Amino acid sequence: MSLSITHAGGGPTQAAAAASVWPATAEAAEAELGWLAELLAEAGVTAISAAGVLAIPDLACGPGDTAGIRVRTTSRPPHALYVIAAGELAPHASADSAFAELHPLVEAAARPCDGCGAEAGLPCNPNCLPDPSND
Repeated sequence: MSLSITHAGGGPTQAAAAASVWPATAEAAEAELGWLAELLAEAGVTAISAAGVLAIPDLACGPGDTAGIRVRTTSRPPHALYVIAAGELAPHASADSAFAELHPLVEAAARPCDGCGAEAGLPCNPNCLPDPSND
């Protein structure tokens, strides 16, 4: 599987300003990962923590996604929370930012699927296609 990095583009000035908002150390990034786990738990989402990784197996990024979502940190700069979903890698400077990206998926998981009829909180059928009336 190839991963593509998604982020807002910017010039050198914007990149320098953005670099200052990243967690300063691996420990700070790990603390942000812990805070993200707490935010997800408050939203009713089960997350499995390990060193530098938060697995969210029951949260899908779209119909047919059976891999779930992972959030990782790195031991080398830039320290960030990297949300990995559907082959895309999105860096975040904070747990709040990562949670904002995941929040629509949390809300969608609380609703039944119109495409395959899966009940709320259950994964979609692997061959599920989104309902075209929702586009």
